[in-house]
Amino acid sequence: MYDWVHSQVDWANAEAIRLKAPEVPFVPAFGPQPSDSSDRYFNLAVVDMFMSWQTLRAIREKYDEVVRNYEDEESWTSDACIFHRINIVKMSALLLSMAFLDREKREAKEAELVKRQRKEFFTAMKNSFGDMQGFFQREEEEDDDEIDFDALFNPPDA
Repeated sequence: MYDWVHSQVDWANAEAIRLKAPEVPFVPAFGPQPSDSSDRYFNLAVVDMFMSWQTLRAIREKYDEVVRNYEDEESWTSDACIFHRINIVKMSALLLSMAFLDREKREAKEAELVKRQRKEFFTAMKNSFGDMQGFFQREEEEDDDEIDFDALFNPPDA
């Protein structure tokens, strides 16, 4: 999996830029390939290994779904398919960056990820509601009891 993700990172980041993804780079850097020694498993809790395997299974199921839904070559290179494929690469890179971390480092990285996602969510919501706020202010200024459905569903360009 490490080799596959490593070979896909540059492609995924280039496609994410083309699709105007909010994050640059879209697929974050991940650590070096872990050693083949079985000693790397001694630092991991069973629960952490289970969660890594469950995540790997979810990634594989998502990849199978994408292959099923975009079977022909034309669909495989469509923007919708590429969106799903780069997200699979991103999920895989995130899994690889966290799979062999000990409990303390994993919890710190998870907290950092949640904080970043929360910030991105609130920024997106603020931008969306900011656009809506201008629409509702225009409605209040008109002081009209009737609803103008044409303006509601086809707002004028501001």
